[in-house]
Amino acid sequence: MGFLLMVVRYLVAMKSSSVLATIAMVMISTQAAGQPAAAPPAIFVFGDGALDVGNNNDLTGGEIGDPSRANHPYYGIDYPGGQPTGRFSNGYNIADFIAKGLGFEMSSLAYPSLPDRSPDKMEGFTGVNYASANAGIQDSTYANTTIPLSTQVENFGETRDRLKALLGGRKPLSMFLSKSLFLIGLGTGMDLIPDSNPFASLFPPKDDNKTQVQRLTELLGTTITTMHGMGARKFGIINVGLIGCTPAVQSISGGLGGDGPCDDDLNRLAAEFNSALGTLLPDLASKLHGFRYSLADFYGFSNATFTNPSASGFVNTISACCPGPCGPPSPYVGEPCSNRAEYWFWDYGYTTEKAAKLAAAAFYSGKRFAMPVNFKRLIAMKG
Repeated sequence: MGFLLMVVRYLVAMKSSSVLATIAMVMISTQAAGQPAAAPPAIFVFGDGALDVGNNNDLTGGEIGDPSRANHPYYGIDYPGGQPTGRFSNGYNIADFIAKGLGFEMSSLAYPSLPDRSPDKMEGFTGVNYASANAGIQDSTYANTTIPLSTQVENFGETRDRLKALLGGRKPLSMFLSKSLFLIGLGTGMDLIPDSNPFASLFPPKDDNKTQVQRLTELLGTTITTMHGMGARKFGIINVGLIGCTPAVQSISGGLGGDGPCDDDLNRLAAEFNSALGTLLPDLASKLHGFRYSLADFYGFSNATFTNPSASGFVNTISACCPGPCGPPSPYVGEPCSNRAEYWFWDYGYTTEKAAKLAAAAFYSGKRFAMPVNFKRLIAMKG
């Protein structure tokens, strides 16, 4: 805009054509009108079901629930076309809204949906989504029924090799990846549940005298460092939410749909992990060249919303809008609620489209729930 302003001043000083002056002023007005920041070349998405757009669809197992898949009604009931896509939502999820905020028409495609699980051309390529419902930082979390974070990163490695060939070498690949967004979301905190599980004896203690939070933090740090070595530079990381307040947890004491009290022990464990994550990221930034990050506070955003739900248009932040396995009617399960925009939870563990949209907006352009910068400012940073 500074250059354009100089042009206008020059035209005025030289008493040039009013037409030229008008054109320059229009250019300035357009730029100053709050146009969205330039989109990154691609978004690569990792994490759990809050960001999954269909990666679990191809996993083999039972028809519903094993592994966890959202490829059946009533999932997708409010998605364009009203069909299930693999998103654990009635419509769009957080990954979709982050992509839209960054200027993309659609979210990155699920890894299995790519031809030969690899991009075949750069035209129209906007990234890849590797996220998998029930995935954790450690491989043992829901082992063999999900795609753990380590495997997601391996899958990105295959994508990276293909991109190198398509882009013409290491240097253009490095530039492409350095400007892209690497979105990681493990907000359902599946890794943390065993430490507060009544059947904790099934999980033998480690011999390293470390807590579960310490082990997870170290493992996540190693994973992020590996991704940095593969070319990732800009990380948008969503922390663990109020895992003790999901309908899955509340249903233990409140019945079908989830109407019981929150599990304070689980929430404290999530807060402990988030605190460790808040220490890990600046430490990585001090050690890894070009490392940039935005830490989205899903825990804080959820807590603020639950404290005053009506301020955001919610009437229910406790129960699942779509109870049970969220499938077609049965003697045990009813249809989803009709006022879905007033519910925070869509099913036993994941949010409605409305909640996802509000959270994504807070992380993308808000000032309170993303530190040290929001996603929009992260993308604008120079590598």
